[in-house]
Amino acid sequence: MYTTMAPMLVQAKQEGKGIPAFNIHALEVVPMMALTAAEKNCPVILQASVSTAKYIGFHLLTAVVREVVAALEIPVALHLDHAAKLEDISAAIDSGFSSVMFDGSMLPMEENISRTREAVAIARKASASIEAELGIVGRGEVTGSNPYTDPDDAARFVAETGVDALAVGIGTHHGQYKAKTNINLDVLKAIHEKVSIPLVLHGGTGVRDEDVRTCIRLGMHKLNFGTELNVSWVRAAKEVFGAAELNESLRGLMTRCNNAMADTIRKKIDLVRF
Repeated sequence: MYTTMAPMLVQAKQEGKGIPAFNIHALEVVPMMALTAAEKNCPVILQASVSTAKYIGFHLLTAVVREVVAALEIPVALHLDHAAKLEDISAAIDSGFSSVMFDGSMLPMEENISRTREAVAIARKASASIEAELGIVGRGEVTGSNPYTDPDDAARFVAETGVDALAVGIGTHHGQYKAKTNINLDVLKAIHEKVSIPLVLHGGTGVRDEDVRTCIRLGMHKLNFGTELNVSWVRAAKEVFGAAELNESLRGLMTRCNNAMADTIRKKIDLVRF
């Protein structure tokens, strides 16, 4: 069932559970992601970065997701991740994405609020859900230099923008998987006390399992996983393709890599739907 993100998060908040959001890295993984979530009877957000959406094609990605999930009973949303330009927000919504994220986290507070409002207006016109970001989620190796989200700023931002979900900086890092990430749960608790809408965990790979579940208890109901999925696929690909005969079926090789990613997806679903 193709749907928007907001009602999924509202229900997850009521149930005290998380909704996994899995990053699409190539079109070939889309059916596997949706069918694995359906196997686990888990609502799911399939999301793509702007670069991935452009690589696949906005309309092609939307068409494939809609076709794959049409017969499924679980709710599935298609979400554009980390769009910093309003034209990319519009392109996704025009092609049928049911959810978008405007990321103005690198902008000054006032400009982030102003431009997020514009993105909200675009999303609302199409009845799409919208996420935004305040504070900075790191990238690559953990440095400890990225600022945390200020709880008072978060409360003001939500009140003045009307977004459905808010990504906040608590010490997580995109792309981090070689070491465990130390997150600031005290900051998250303070934000949770001031913000009523669902919060979002970015950079979920590398966060300890027990911390992920604590994050859910402290209001994070959308939990993003990307790097670990990609790593499991590439690790399998190194083994599978490295040992393959030149005339071996590409379909068969890729299926084995998809199966490795599916195993990771099942673990993440079990983690957030406790």
